Amino acid sequence: MKIHEARHIIAADALEVGQYTTVITLLNDPLPLAAVEWRLLGLAYLRSGQLLEAETPLLRASTLGDPEGQVEYGNLLRASGKFDDALKHFEGISPSLTGELQLRCLRWWGTAEFQQGLTGAGLARCERAWYGYLAMGDDVLTGKITQTLAQMHLMIGNRKRAKYLYEESLSLITQNHNNQTRATALRGLTAIQLEEKDYSEAEKSIKALRDVPLDSDIDKAKLLTLEAEYFNLVGQNLYYNEALEELRLVVHDLQDYELRSWTAIRLADLYSLQGKHSKALEVLHDLSPTPELPPALLATRGILMRRRGHLSLAVQDLQAAIDELRGKDARMLLRSQLHLSDALRRSGQEDESGRVLREALTLLMQDRQRGSYKPDLEELRELTQHAMLDPESAPYMEAVLDQLAILTNTQPIYEDTLMHLQVFTLGRAVVMKDGEEVALTLQGSALTLAYLTLHPNRTRAEIQADLYPDKEPETGASYFRSVFRELRQKFGQHILIMEGPHKQPRYRMGRGVHVDLDAKELQEALRRGEVARALALYRGPFLQHMDESEWANALRDELGTGLGLELRGRLNRAVAAGDLKRGLLLCNQYLRVDPHEQEILELRVELARKVGAPHELARYMVELQRFLN
Repeated sequence: MKIHEARHIIAADALEVGQYTTVITLLNDPLPLAAVEWRLLGLAYLRSGQLLEAETPLLRASTLGDPEGQVEYGNLLRASGKFDDALKHFEGISPSLTGELQLRCLRWWGTAEFQQGLTGAGLARCERAWYGYLAMGDDVLTGKITQTLAQMHLMIGNRKRAKYLYEESLSLITQNHNNQTRATALRGLTAIQLEEKDYSEAEKSIKALRDVPLDSDIDKAKLLTLEAEYFNLVGQNLYYNEALEELRLVVHDLQDYELRSWTAIRLADLYSLQGKHSKALEVLHDLSPTPELPPALLATRGILMRRRGHLSLAVQDLQAAIDELRGKDARMLLRSQLHLSDALRRSGQEDESGRVLREALTLLMQDRQRGSYKPDLEELRELTQHAMLDPESAPYMEAVLDQLAILTNTQPIYEDTLMHLQVFTLGRAVVMKDGEEVALTLQGSALTLAYLTLHPNRTRAEIQADLYPDKEPETGASYFRSVFRELRQKFGQHILIMEGPHKQPRYRMGRGVHVDLDAKELQEALRRGEVARALALYRGPFLQHMDESEWANALRDELGTGLGLELRGRLNRAVAAGDLKRGLLLCNQYLRVDPHEQEILELRVELARKVGAPHELARYMVELQRFLN
């Protein structure tokens, strides 16, 4: 008996300072274990993220009547995502508990309610625990419950309150040198700094976290999540990728519900945007914390399916996820609605798409972290432009876009290519390689990429004649060589290849190089009459500063005229049908393409007098008067 007493005292001391491996090694002795030792062993597994291993020890401690074991078994159920079971368990044991254990029960009970979507009840229960800990006067325990409340306030968008609580917790913990609780406070504070885009302070907090002497896998995983989020927000894509890959290895053997879900969603999303669709689905299922995908992961799978064009599967997953996400995960709910709206629109269900989109936009305007949805709206630019042409959706979308001050164009990424280039020539000259912008010094470089994408297998003489007809042959040849050299320096020797006779080779894009050219996409959209997609692509004239190239001038006129004619036809049909609100929207879109068309400027004023708001009419009259003067 004395051996057991000595062992559990040593184990308790080791647990207090976070030496979980020591506890596990010590208590996995073949000698019989008392209830207190089962509890200590279970807590060591639980706090080191080994939830499966924690289940039997904590269940035995709970069954043997150990009060703390009963509370922590309920906490294990919560951490495993078994929220219904946790709530029933806490309700059953609460009446028999007293003192600190009763307060701890309230803390985990309220946390389980909050995670299940009962945010008001969960917050209220945790506040009851907070007041109880304050009355006890224990700074460390007060610091822990303060962190729980801070995290809840952060999740419901009350950053100011959350920041205050985290800082208060940190001051309490610092005085008592509790490493585990100090790390929790620093993690929460870092999360707020990242949300507030205070990246310099976040970097300092992450550095401070690295200095906290904790070595369990779960602590490492939580640090990696913050590092990954930091790299993502500051645009360090390589480090973001590396952090997520490392995180996957760490959480794979943990059974922590939230860490596995967080990693699965972000890594699957990253793989998908890199064109690695098979890997995206594989990691989603591999890291799922439950055999069936939880709602947030199911929604992610729906987003992946939408990107791949499997619209019926996307709609099925997203609709099923939305039903489960309501009242539980506002952010994932809103993302799911945006992607569902696009999938419905692309599958021909226009009315249902509009209904879902309007609900999403209403929620988005109320969301305090609306800036976090910018990547989704950038990706769904075609959907946003479609909404801008719908009188019922346009007011919502205009308000959202005004608030976010976006958008930029995002093209789908293709897999199975050695190199993926995105060449943006409409209103800008930007070339991106595998998602990273490449700085080019010569104007002719982007022009040449666009030309050879549209007209492969051209000789140098043909290229010079089309692109630089006014240059002397020797000057044109010298400039082309400079362009050719820059492209190979920036993108590798195989970006352009030469085929045919040595003295008159023909040039084309290299094998394994996939080019997304916005001008080509616009041509195809106009051929199919897809005006929403055309407007999403059109951000200005084609390479408008390349006046010396006859080919560029001709393509610029072709695209601008083609889009203008398409809009003019729709505008005329809308006015003839008496749909004056849609006509007014089309006037605004036409003037994006040709802002100096007097007839449209006058028609816009005329329509605004009938269906526009007073401030719109005033603005349109000023713009017309400015043009006439």
